Amino acid sequence: MRRWVIGLFVLSNLALAQVNPAFSLRFEQAWRLVKERHYDTGFGGVNWEAVGDTYRLRLGAVQDWEGLYRLLDEMYGELKDDHSRVLSPSEARRYLSGGQCLALPFKDQDLLPSATQPSPAPNPLSPSPTKPANPAPAPTEASRPAYEAPQVRFTDGVVIFRLSNLVDAAGLSALQEAIRRYDAKAKGYVLDLRGNPGGLVLRMAEVAGVFMRGVPWRIVSRGIGAIPFPTTPFLGRPQTQKPLVVLIDGNVHSAAEGLAGALKNAGRAYLIGTRSAGNTEALTPYCFPDGGVALVANGVLAPFSGPTWEGRGVEPDLVEENPREQLEAALRYILSQR
Repeated sequence: MRRWVIGLFVLSNLALAQVNPAFSLRFEQAWRLVKERHYDTGFGGVNWEAVGDTYRLRLGAVQDWEGLYRLLDEMYGELKDDHSRVLSPSEARRYLSGGQCLALPFKDQDLLPSATQPSPAPNPLSPSPTKPANPAPAPTEASRPAYEAPQVRFTDGVVIFRLSNLVDAAGLSALQEAIRRYDAKAKGYVLDLRGNPGGLVLRMAEVAGVFMRGVPWRIVSRGIGAIPFPTTPFLGRPQTQKPLVVLIDGNVHSAAEGLAGALKNAGRAYLIGTRSAGNTEALTPYCFPDGGVALVANGVLAPFSGPTWEGRGVEPDLVEENPREQLEAALRYILSQR
């Protein structure tokens, strides 16, 4: 028995000894981001130290960067917060194109002081890229849209705008263009958020800023309490002040819930549909030097005052269970406004 234990210990050490130092560094960066920045210091009941030990033992089997990023994403999945993720450089280019992310909040030498540090690789989301020494491979998947394209219709004097996510900047651009094109003759707007999984709080603030201005949210974060969060822009007149209906359902999550809730609380929109999901962790993206991104849930999105939407969702003004009737009810509401 003793020989078997010694043999297993030796094999484990041999496997760890063959781990690519750059892979080890990236692993420690990803693991420490959760340890220091995740909003829940109890990690949802998960022993994050033990999770790190378990996944470190799997590093020896990683053969390439894509395999490493799959391992890191699987590790983040242990949190079961439905938000935190790790994106490879190719995934980050596809899903976060045009989005900004933050630099890592610690230095490499603090993680692996004895490791040979790789030079930073270019990051398409970072404003200061440098030449790579060990870049991740170029994406091999066919280029295709990551999200459903925004949809615009002008019916009976009402602009109906379908927004499928709050990540892709194309949705914001299409909304602003629709307002420029139709606002002079529009009686009002329907913003269809049904099924919207959310996305970036910055995109939420930009879309809200089309219809209203102010500080409608706070982010309840780790260590520093509640942080007021404004619309973008914060001051000035919104692009339209015409009547607005927002359609929501149980598949509206995260920043999309924050958008609907803020518009309702400000008296700027009338909500129709069913209660949203109540899943409102706020994601902060952190840049890795090669273009990969760690999405860490570092806070909970809440209205500026009052209880958070986490666990309870946003309640519509008019409950309508039938999806077919929701849009009809929205059109009736807008056309009834003077």
